[in-house]
Amino acid sequence: MSTLYIAATDIGNRGDNTFRLEESILKADLIIVESFKEGSKLLKHFNVRKPMLEFNEHSKQNEIEPLVQKINECETTILISDCGAPLLEDPGVLLLEYCYNYGVNIKVLPGVSSVTASIMLTPFPMKEFYYAGLLPRNNKERENKLLKLKKFNVPIIILDTPYRLGNVLLSAVKIFGRERTAVICLDLTTDKEEVIYDSLSSIEKRYKDVKKREFVLIIDSM
Repeated sequence: MSTLYIAATDIGNRGDNTFRLEESILKADLIIVESFKEGSKLLKHFNVRKPMLEFNEHSKQNEIEPLVQKINECETTILISDCGAPLLEDPGVLLLEYCYNYGVNIKVLPGVSSVTASIMLTPFPMKEFYYAGLLPRNNKERENKLLKLKKFNVPIIILDTPYRLGNVLLSAVKIFGRERTAVICLDLTTDKEEVIYDSLSSIEKRYKDVKKREFVLIIDSM
């Protein structure tokens, strides 16, 4: 039976990749990547060459079945995203559904996740939380989404694209209020890593003009 491994990779520091991931990549017949560019960098780090196929948000639904057939032809395939844990904010979910339906054996190679890393750095209770992920691009739609999230009365985790940092913070201040406390984690595990625990207004003031940084924002429930 063919096996597909869902594998987490580092979020910026290659030293965080597990030995099991490296060992599995060495043995794999095929690597499915979110982008050839980032996938090639990871394989180069491990000093290996493997066949790669790309699957991302631009892939069409009619490409999934042939891809699953490729997986079935291999003994071991590994699915990775550009960084962190696959399927959290990338299009691998539909591929995974097809693999289950076609009888592919699914296994996980757990590892780094910016979401769990951010939770570990958060000083308020996180027994319950809501993962909101990416918010709408449109400012009005984003604010309407945040209004709904505000009613949940649990910490809200937002992981959005780097270039929307300023817009997300501005919307968060507008909806949750200037004094609502939050944690923002930027460029985790890299030399530029920053973790700030402060009011939303202070965080927004500090980073409103930043053009592009990887971030996770966790807004407290009170």
